[in-house]
Amino acid sequence: MYHRFRSLHRWFGVLAALALLLISGTGFLLATKKSVDWIRPLERKGTPVDTLAVVVSVHDAAEAAFALGLPMLKDVKDIDRIDYRPKSNVFKVVSKTGYKEVQVDGATGKVLNVADRNDQFIEQLHDFSWFHDYAHQYGLPVAALALLFLAGSGIGIFFVPIIRRRKFQKTRKP
Repeated sequence: MYHRFRSLHRWFGVLAALALLLISGTGFLLATKKSVDWIRPLERKGTPVDTLAVVVSVHDAAEAAFALGLPMLKDVKDIDRIDYRPKSNVFKVVSKTGYKEVQVDGATGKVLNVADRNDQFIEQLHDFSWFHDYAHQYGLPVAALALLFLAGSGIGIFFVPIIRRRKFQKTRKP
C-alpha cells in the first residue's frame, strides 16, 4: 500500500508541477506588470485639467480609437472596456480580442499611445482560460486538489519511515 501511495504521489507531483510552473511563472509576470512596459503599456500623461467638465466624452475617446483603423477595434462591440484615469487624464480603450490598448488624452481626444496588452494574455494563461473555459472551470480546482493530495501524501511519505523505524527499534530492545 505504501509503495502505491508513493507512486501516486510521484505522478500527481509531475502533473501538479506542470500546473505550478505555469501558475507561478505567469503569477510573477502579473505581479511585475506595472513596472514592465512589454507586459502592460505604461500609462501616458494627458493634458492636465482642473475640472472634469472639460474632459472629452467616452464616445469621443472611443471614436479616436476607432479612427486608427485597427482590425480589433472597429466598433463598440470590439471594446472590452474603457477606463478613465483622472490622475493622468487618460482614457484607456481596451479591445476584446487582439490584446490592444489605445490611450487617449482626456482633454484633447488625441491618441497618445497604441500598444499590446500582454497582461491579458498572461492572465488567461494564469487562470487556464486561454486553453478552454472547461480548463478554467475544472482545471484549477483539480490542480488545487492535486496540491492538497501532494501535501498530505508528502507528509505521510516523510513520517511513515520514521514511525516504522521507531516501532522496529522498540521491538528489538529486550
